[in-house]
Amino acid sequence: MLWLYTAALCLSYPLLRLAALFHRRLAENFRLRASWPDFSPAHGKCCVWLHASSAGEFEQARALGIELKRRRRDIFLAFSFFSDSAWHAKKDDPVPDMLFALPWDFPWTMRRLVRSLKPQTLIIAKYDAWPHQVLTTAASGVPVFMISASLSKNSLRRKFPLRRLLSRVYQAMQHIFAIDDHHAQRLRQLSPHNVSVAGDTRYDAIAYRLREKHPHSKTITKLRRMLAHHSVLVAGSTYPVCEAMIAEFLHHHPASFGCTLLAPHHVRPQRIASIIKLCQNLGLSVMRWSDVVRTPKLKKIAQVIVVDALGVLPYLYPLAKVAYVGGGFSGSVHSVIEPAIAGVPVITGPAIQNSAEAEELAANGLLLPLAEASAAQFAVARAKLLANPLLRRKLKAYFQQRLGASRKIVHTILDALNQK
Repeated sequence: MLWLYTAALCLSYPLLRLAALFHRRLAENFRLRASWPDFSPAHGKCCVWLHASSAGEFEQARALGIELKRRRRDIFLAFSFFSDSAWHAKKDDPVPDMLFALPWDFPWTMRRLVRSLKPQTLIIAKYDAWPHQVLTTAASGVPVFMISASLSKNSLRRKFPLRRLLSRVYQAMQHIFAIDDHHAQRLRQLSPHNVSVAGDTRYDAIAYRLREKHPHSKTITKLRRMLAHHSVLVAGSTYPVCEAMIAEFLHHHPASFGCTLLAPHHVRPQRIASIIKLCQNLGLSVMRWSDVVRTPKLKKIAQVIVVDALGVLPYLYPLAKVAYVGGGFSGSVHSVIEPAIAGVPVITGPAIQNSAEAEELAANGLLLPLAEASAAQFAVARAKLLANPLLRRKLKAYFQQRLGASRKIVHTILDALNQK
């Protein structure tokens, strides 16, 4: 199967290059891979190579990176990513000593990368294991680990031909740390002898983020003061379908929330403008997050604040009485961990099967998935969540029980590094 994968990659590469002439994001991904960074700063140090697909998985790897550096100061953290979204969101993050785009997964390219980087170990977050990346690294004597590993019931990785290809890849890893027992059982169908349960490092990642200094603290303190006696809705990672639902709800129930902080999944000028127009057409007062930042002595808050900046959302959830998390009407819900950490009950759409924590929260009545994008259904869900004063306490307990995955994993990683 490996030769077939390589052949398919070689055939698709020129087609992707051609498509990049007409596709902005694809062109950006080629641009990021056009040249490699200077790997010499990693040489002579204990180089730990961490890889993540995108910005969300980057946080899972980042949590482990922080824990590793706490234990060994000589560690050099080289982070690679696949999607350009990780570069734009994380290029200024202080934790990586180096951040670069993972080259295309040709065998000769990966051999060159391993020779140039000289890693002591490779750690992959969640699922983004590329066959030649893993097999080449493992063949060079470098231990490979997967952390916060997940494998959903309907994943294509469980079906032919990916199952056959990835069985070889997963079995080449030294260890796979699954997020829970259910995912571990499915991962063992691909790799029976190297899977254990350690939990999800995303909980640690968010806890670290919330303790760190961030550029939004003054603005959030100002909002907290102004909204102290109001019920607040924070809607994160939203898409047009749920934005229309929320705007309609606010139009019919203007007194339900003192303010709604709405953070779209794609922060582009045209998306921000369309949300503002939607709100205005329904008679809702609206302003941008950047307006709040630029106005030191803001006297009045609009009904809707549209967040037109990246990296703000995790710090907004603690302001909320209820949260809405997008993606549930668009195929897969986005992260519900941030509101859970803040002790905020969640409403989302029906597609939560991609998220183990969303399914678990729903089973415990801490998350309510709507069957359809209806303002009436949203109103019922909001009332149900606000009627239970114990939810916040239960959510905070849920979060506290799940901290510490990074500390569990780091011992195994350090043992492997000490043997090098």
